[in-house]
Amino acid sequence: MLKSNKLIIGIVLALIVVIVGVLLYIFLGVVGIDSKRTYDQSESVANNSGTGITVIDDSVTYQTMNGFGASACWWSQDVGEWENYEDIISYLYDSEKGIGLNIYRYNLGAGSKGDEHILTENRSTECFLQADGSYDFSKDRAAQNCLAAAREFAGDDLRVTLFCNSAPVSLTKNGAGYCSAEEDENAPWVTNLDESNYDEFADFCYNSAEYFLDNGYRVTDVSPINEPQYNWRAWYNDDGTYSVNQEGCYYSKTEATALYNAMIDKFAGSDVEYNGCKISMFESGSAEGDDSSCAAYLDCIIGKGPKYVFKNKKLRDYFDTVSFHSYWSSAETKQQAADYIAEKYSNYDVVCTEYCQMTNDENSGVFDLISQEENGTNGMTIEYGVAMAKVIVDDLTILNAKEWDWWLGCSYGVYPDGLVYLNPDDHSDIQLSKRLWCLGNFSRFIEEGAVRVACSGGVDSLSSCAFVNQDNSTVIVYVNNTDTDEVTKLTATGDYSVYTTSDKYDLEKTAEGAAGDADISVPAMSVVTVVVK
Repeated sequence: MLKSNKLIIGIVLALIVVIVGVLLYIFLGVVGIDSKRTYDQSESVANNSGTGITVIDDSVTYQTMNGFGASACWWSQDVGEWENYEDIISYLYDSEKGIGLNIYRYNLGAGSKGDEHILTENRSTECFLQADGSYDFSKDRAAQNCLAAAREFAGDDLRVTLFCNSAPVSLTKNGAGYCSAEEDENAPWVTNLDESNYDEFADFCYNSAEYFLDNGYRVTDVSPINEPQYNWRAWYNDDGTYSVNQEGCYYSKTEATALYNAMIDKFAGSDVEYNGCKISMFESGSAEGDDSSCAAYLDCIIGKGPKYVFKNKKLRDYFDTVSFHSYWSSAETKQQAADYIAEKYSNYDVVCTEYCQMTNDENSGVFDLISQEENGTNGMTIEYGVAMAKVIVDDLTILNAKEWDWWLGCSYGVYPDGLVYLNPDDHSDIQLSKRLWCLGNFSRFIEEGAVRVACSGGVDSLSSCAFVNQDNSTVIVYVNNTDTDEVTKLTATGDYSVYTTSDKYDLEKTAEGAAGDADISVPAMSVVTVVVK
């Protein structure tokens, strides 16, 4: 009888432990949480303020890079038919003439071509999926020409991301690539994609990826959801007509979760995944932390809280990367996002997949300059390039972003959203912004597979970051966003070269030397890259 009682007590205690464990897992997130990934801190780097000496501690490592890229949205579908499109692409993807980008973001258009409600004609797109359900991959031929040219310059290792602003119009509720206008501006936001078409949207993404893979492209990602936390609605004009700026689609966090389940059902274990292509998590409109819309979507899609823990296990197991856009985010906001990721999702990598200098973004570093331009500006000067470079360093060092992509590789008109500016009436009229060359201070030298290491320039007014490439070369990038020339002393263990972008220089070699101590000049309003072989 005593042994029987002990057995019963043992079973009861075991059940209690299991029940307590489950409750802790669900409500407190204590049991069953993956071990947190943490990054070491370098004491020598942390204590290097004001020394005027660059300190690099390669024993302290951070993210491994995918690289740098730009979007071909809204321009490639025109430029690819121009007689000089290869020349234009070379500024972006040639590592000698241009800045050597290695990531190409290809827009899978929704098929809004000819939609008169889209205010800017080149923001309407062709679609591979036709109204009868068939596919026509001869569509978007000009955009495909630009992609082919990019691969010629960058090589077969060019990373290609296929991204959607909207599902194909043949699948949407209103037959358009954007959400319907509402008379009441305060009306609830409504998605434009019915759940009954999730599987067909997944098929579209899969078939598009398969097409490009079959044509020899290294497609690494398909991103079906862009900035879902915005309403993407058309608006009514005074005359009763309606207008819209671009394709886009709102999804609630639960709708996004349901769509991703359909996407993963299609991609997981497939030939497309076997060939290196996965679905990307939603691209958040900004990098934000606790109590933000971004955090709410993350928690719903991959969180382990009581509301979602049993619903999203498949998504948690599938995803390994979180995607942010760098809009609307100060360094402080990004630190909050980094803290949030470190606390709840530390084993997920971060990529920053879109940014431009929005004219109403007070965190851009050039908001005051833009405000002074009554007729708008393209932001061609060095101030805009250096401000962008500061955003890049923040994203690389605060968020540990392993990828950084600019919005429009090329642009028309008057807006600070391009790297290269084109004239549709004169194809030879090509204007190169200082942003192009400042991005090149990163993209031409920091290669895929490079590992970020701890670094301090020893000058408080300089921002800096450092990487070790797979060939063991070290790349240090300094950003001087002040009106004062600075110098930092660097001890180079091998031959070094210095490349400068400033008001005077466009990513030009301005110094070189042999191993030993070197004084690295970082002029006022400049981005300087040092490569140590």
